[in-house]
Amino acid sequence: MTHWHISPITDQYFSGGAYLLVAAIALGLLAVWTAAVFFTPVSRNRRVILASLRLALIFVLLFVLLRPSHTVTENEKQSATLLLLLDQSRSMQIQDTSSGDSRWKQMRALLATLEEPISRMRDEKEIEVNLYTFDNGAAEVDLKSFLSQPTTPQGSESGYGNSMQDVLQKEDGKRLLGMVLLGDGAEQTFGISEADPVTMARLLDRLGCPLYTVPFGERKGSGQVRDVEVSSLPDSFVVFAKNRVPVKGTARISGYLNRDLPLQLVLESPDGEETTVATTVVRQSDTVTEVPFEFDYMPTEPGRYKIAVRAPPQAGEVTTENNELPAMLTVLEGGIRVLYIEGEIRREQRFLRRALALSPDIDVSLLTLGPQDRKNWPRQDLAKYFKSGNYDVIILGDVDSRAFFPGSATRPADLQLLRDAVLDGQGLLMLGGWHSFRAGGYHLTPLAEIAPVLMNRKIDRFVIQQFNEPIDQSLHLPGPLVMQPTEPWGAESEIMQISIDGNNLQAWQQLPPLTGANRFRGIKPGARVLADDGKGDSLLVTAEPGGRVVAFAGDSTWRWAMKGFTESYVRFWRQVVLWLARKEKQKINDVWITLDQRRFTPGQRIGFETGVKRDTPSDKKVTLIASLLGPDGNRREIPLSRTGVNFSGTIRNCKEVGSYTLTVTVQGEESERTESTQFFVYSKDRELAGSTSDAPMLRSIANQTKDLGGRLVPPEELDDLLEEVIKTPVEMEQKIKVSMSFWDKWYVFVIFVSLISIEWFLRKMWRLV
Repeated sequence: MTHWHISPITDQYFSGGAYLLVAAIALGLLAVWTAAVFFTPVSRNRRVILASLRLALIFVLLFVLLRPSHTVTENEKQSATLLLLLDQSRSMQIQDTSSGDSRWKQMRALLATLEEPISRMRDEKEIEVNLYTFDNGAAEVDLKSFLSQPTTPQGSESGYGNSMQDVLQKEDGKRLLGMVLLGDGAEQTFGISEADPVTMARLLDRLGCPLYTVPFGERKGSGQVRDVEVSSLPDSFVVFAKNRVPVKGTARISGYLNRDLPLQLVLESPDGEETTVATTVVRQSDTVTEVPFEFDYMPTEPGRYKIAVRAPPQAGEVTTENNELPAMLTVLEGGIRVLYIEGEIRREQRFLRRALALSPDIDVSLLTLGPQDRKNWPRQDLAKYFKSGNYDVIILGDVDSRAFFPGSATRPADLQLLRDAVLDGQGLLMLGGWHSFRAGGYHLTPLAEIAPVLMNRKIDRFVIQQFNEPIDQSLHLPGPLVMQPTEPWGAESEIMQISIDGNNLQAWQQLPPLTGANRFRGIKPGARVLADDGKGDSLLVTAEPGGRVVAFAGDSTWRWAMKGFTESYVRFWRQVVLWLARKEKQKINDVWITLDQRRFTPGQRIGFETGVKRDTPSDKKVTLIASLLGPDGNRREIPLSRTGVNFSGTIRNCKEVGSYTLTVTVQGEESERTESTQFFVYSKDRELAGSTSDAPMLRSIANQTKDLGGRLVPPEELDDLLEEVIKTPVEMEQKIKVSMSFWDKWYVFVIFVSLISIEWFLRKMWRLV
């Protein structure tokens, strides 16, 4: 097809009035130049020659302004592509079709019947038909080769979203007639990096490509697929030796209604020997398939252990690869001698001693200095208790400072000896009470120097709670007081971790409030407030003047145990004592390694941070070397990159299932030191665990393109769908074969310049200028 067209240059500035503007320009030039010719005193012949030249110039100018061009076009068939995606994950092996064959066999048989219509598409309609198989990614295959070679689906995951994304990237730039997705709909891939199938279906809709989904297999209820899966478990536990650690999680059970199923807690020693240390039983109810479980276990020896919750295989399970979940158990060393000094016997003392007695590694001795014996105050026989090294931790309860020997020229004060012992490394816990802190006169003793709270001898020199007198309320905070961790010190402190399931703040909020507390005058510089009442009043403050000191303003934590929070109560006070004795960690100023988690899937990228923990800054430059020991016994170095004062690294290609040990070695100091941590690579059979066909999911993603004709297509109607595609009219695309313009050629410019030059030359020669 040939046609001429013009495109006035003024179109881009005067939309709709371009031709009128060109005409006005031409008429204006014609009028001006014609008048000039006729009123010029020359002969008739010369006047005609000038008029002709000027008309020629106007014609050339109009030619350039109108921009004429000549175009030759042809109509061609528009290319198109049809995509077929075949699910090759292992769930396609399941034999639950109406014919009794596997889903895979039914799909291959269906494809064999489609060879002829696919061939017609390619030959008659010139439609490109591309075939892909997929699991968590897509790979292009040839139909004839696929049907001629017997295959078994072995994909470990059905990544519908990821596979659709892969195919669209490979087919980018093509006009897509449609995407046909054949599978069972058992989408088993999850995570931030995974593409969502619904999102990908919406992308197809924006591209104008309908999505047709073809389901295979039968959708079964929870009682038809038999499987026991350990579905959730924290990946790391930290506990002190001889302290109870509750191991909680959930098991997903299907097909074993109202049957008792055993679960085992298995401990693996460093040499690889496994021991079942606890057992429990779970049962599937009518409506609940996620069943909680809990093991009660108390480790006795410090160290790092691998533990696992394991479900023994049951008859008829579709898979047993998801019957176990591993975790890391770190058992810290205990063993602490405690002296508890109390005044008047009260509930807090009885409950606290009972809680600490639950730990065999904590030995508590009680020393009573009751006010009923204050006629014998100050006691003369207390110095032996305060000698450095006799006790790891001393607890001062509600005891008045006047009970202690104040010192003389020949003998130091009892509390001076205690102060010196704390400076040498002993732990001190000061509890609240009617005769504690300022109310007990401790601002007048050497303990005021090491306490983390302010107690001013001059300001409070007349402050002390006298016996048999009304309580000075200015020294106390009225209850109720809701104790809660502060940010950041409290939230990060080992002392305040009373929950092992990650919901620590919620655990504190559930505890009964304190009935009252001592009012602190202030906090010393360098001290850390770990807990307050949410209104700015500090309740628990720590400092490290040499040893460690804890000032706790309350005296009614016994209510936690009375109200059913015994576990949190015991854990809190045990951790306070362990921290005071420096037993919460085995290494100080040492190498540290942190992992975001301890369980990973094969091939997952693993990030970690490491560094050297110091109490004081150091100018020494150290070199950190990280290495990884795999389950095969091979060790490889892991590159580290500096991030500020610390280092970070990334571990890749951990594809073998088992335990891995990450070791960091510090070089460049007096001695070479190392730290190690473990993590696990495990493979859960998520594919067969979710083996029931999910046609509703396939329908849902196909409906994202329903305006384009996308829909769920039963397998027996797939050939009709292809015939529908064959009968679709072929769209024609008009392509330009030749396109020529004349106004922008060099000779037009030469003609224009020549006409102006001749006209000027003649006027010059005829003496008109």
